[in-house]
Amino acid sequence: MRPLSRVAVGMSLVVLSMAVSAPAAEATSAVEAKPAVAGAAAVTLKGVLMCECCTGQGSDKTLVLFAVEGPPGVAQAVDEIMKEFYTGDSLDGDQARKIQGAFDKRLKYYIVPGKLDPAKEGRWSNPARAVTGVVSEKDGKKWIEVSQAAGAKLNYPARMLAPDTPLAMPGKEPLILKVNDALSLKCLLLPAGKYFAGVPFYGTYNGDCRYDDDYPYMITLTKPFYLAEIPVTQEMYEAAMGNNPSEQKGPRIPVMRVPCADIQKFCRILSEKNGRKVRLPTQAEWEYAARVGTSNPPFNAKYMDQVNDGKTLLPVKSKKPNAWGLYDMIISNAWEMIGDARQFSRKDTVDPHYPTPCEKEETAGRKHDHNAMGRAFSFAATREGVGDGSGTGYGLTRFRVAVEATPEEIADMEKAAK
Repeated sequence: MRPLSRVAVGMSLVVLSMAVSAPAAEATSAVEAKPAVAGAAAVTLKGVLMCECCTGQGSDKTLVLFAVEGPPGVAQAVDEIMKEFYTGDSLDGDQARKIQGAFDKRLKYYIVPGKLDPAKEGRWSNPARAVTGVVSEKDGKKWIEVSQAAGAKLNYPARMLAPDTPLAMPGKEPLILKVNDALSLKCLLLPAGKYFAGVPFYGTYNGDCRYDDDYPYMITLTKPFYLAEIPVTQEMYEAAMGNNPSEQKGPRIPVMRVPCADIQKFCRILSEKNGRKVRLPTQAEWEYAARVGTSNPPFNAKYMDQVNDGKTLLPVKSKKPNAWGLYDMIISNAWEMIGDARQFSRKDTVDPHYPTPCEKEETAGRKHDHNAMGRAFSFAATREGVGDGSGTGYGLTRFRVAVEATPEEIADMEKAAK
């Protein structure tokens, strides 16, 4: 089964507009200028294949391969990149960007037109490929004239597959939101920070594919914020709202099928009861929390002890939490609501927030965006009445809440961290 990507399978796709910075004619002339290599031995490279336009540069008629495996020279380059840039237990945003830059400089191979068709390969889904051919170099670019190509599973350095280690930990004192006299919701104070969002060009979800809407870019969050340790459960929602729209019932199972307007009403009820600003997390906050503040490449192997198997919805806390103590961030059969619009950004951003009708109870209707994590570190967005045949698109959508931190709480957290 394909891992959940930023755009849900079977749901309406949000089309990513790809900038083309180099005319096709220029790409063709560069290939024609490549010197012939008589008698050169063929090699096999394994890596992520994509149109160069997917990297934010080049033509949509040019294919490139970011090599991860291959002859000794490739293995040596990967090893040297790891030693130079992967210097701690986890990557910060700057390190992650430097690693991607090193792959771009040392392990990016241009595909000579002919064997592989750019119109069919690497446009939306960026597959892992094993390509065999003759390598040459021209004007500082590596080229491979492909004679054979096949699907592949990529093997990454073991260090990249290690569990994420946070660069900073949550505040020591959680915030307890009262739902009623018997039920409460624990929220953790997450630190400010920056991270390299999305999936690097050399990365894949499960060793065989990435998607070009997971474009990597830097996000900076300047303020700590609280995030609920679990999604809102059915017993919590029913206690506040008096109903339970979920199809699969269970008091400790996350509530599902909640229209955006009702989520906003739930947040307002908790805000009034607790005297705090309760809201949905933004896309950037949600991804940051799922990654525990790191910029490590997202690979399946790191998250398997957190994953729901996808066969049924489990009660919250059935699996292990992530390293920040957040449960159920990774689940293969449900989406999670975010409070702003999903954006396919290619620019570094600070405290991004993209307004959406979902934020206003009176105009929310059926317009909404989701984030999700499947068996790989991936995200999703859907819009307007699609996905489950109900006309609402909320069928497998859960949500968790965020809470604004006060200046005093932020100051206390910063003081404790010194």
